[in-house]
Amino acid sequence: MIREDSKTARENSSRCLNNSADTEGRQLSITVCSFGYKAGTPPVANIVLDVRFLQNPYWVPELRPLTGLDSPVREYVLTQSGALELLDSLTELLSKILPRVADLGIFEFSIAFGCTGGQHRSAALAEALAERLEKIYPKFAVSRHHRELGEVQQ
Repeated sequence: MIREDSKTARENSSRCLNNSADTEGRQLSITVCSFGYKAGTPPVANIVLDVRFLQNPYWVPELRPLTGLDSPVREYVLTQSGALELLDSLTELLSKILPRVADLGIFEFSIAFGCTGGQHRSAALAEALAERLEKIYPKFAVSRHHRELGEVQQ
């Protein structure tokens, strides 16, 4: 187990895992993260996906000041060819992995999406996957962490 108090703030922000010492009666905690490659190394995660193959909303003037948490950006990202296919394939893969992880008594699993700046594509996909997982696995605790947006949502 990694002790949080012995790590620097930068190291803490690079993790997508929720380290809690209390394991009694815990269910699987799934953290879905977004990050930007230009801000540093990818966070520690079980699965890291590079989504820079999708068109960047940054280059659309009206979307630039928004983030992947905003509906217009989410729509722009999720309607692109490949975005829903990625989410569908990942959801199918996770349907095989997550129940086994939970059965083994592993308490944490994380998925990280990376794009250039961590503002648009990765955040939109992280939100979309987190919503899917909440519906499919209501007994698991699903949280979101948007490293470059400075937001953690339970």
